[in-house]
Amino acid sequence: MQTLLLDTSGPFTTVLITKDGTLSASCILRDRPAEHLHEQIQTALDTIHSSPRDLNRIAAVVGPGSWTGLNIGVTAAKTLAQVLQIPLIPLYTLDVLAASEGKPSWTLMNAGRSQCYYAQHSSSGSAEMAVAPIDTVTRQIHTDPDLTRILEYGDTFKERFPGNEMYRSMDRLPPDALVQAMHAAPGIQGADIKSLTPVYLQPSHVEQDASR
Repeated sequence: MQTLLLDTSGPFTTVLITKDGTLSASCILRDRPAEHLHEQIQTALDTIHSSPRDLNRIAAVVGPGSWTGLNIGVTAAKTLAQVLQIPLIPLYTLDVLAASEGKPSWTLMNAGRSQCYYAQHSSSGSAEMAVAPIDTVTRQIHTDPDLTRILEYGDTFKERFPGNEMYRSMDRLPPDALVQAMHAAPGIQGADIKSLTPVYLQPSHVEQDASR
């Protein structure tokens, strides 16, 4: 089983290839995906002497994240999946954050307009992504008796948890967390691939995705 994994949600463009669940190739650049994504994919494939036809599935981060980056990455993933007629696994940013350090945790990302995307991941099950004012989410976190980790994609909350050892900010999604999240996520095919849309960094875009 060979999987191509793409993340274009932030300032880094990440291309990974796994074989039988193990990371076998990676190409990560701090640059815009419009300029290098297809080159990165080819570089990763060349590293393991492979070609697109050897892929069994594709996984891609669909957001929340950069409007431009997600458009490019999700479009590339959908196109490849449809041309190669293989499944596509959509990954959500907050799920990847949770996979980076386990549960229970709060995962956060600035959504603009003084709001944020957030999810509260318990040790017993998955979390639903939602949007709320940053001040509201901060208060909820401070009053959570079971709090163990605060994981943020970005650093909006950094000043709200000064010196808190439970808080960690990230400027890119770790490869090992991407692979782990991929294993836990269901894939889609056919018409579902065609209808898949990114989750952008504006609260108005999350309503249709928050109930996933």
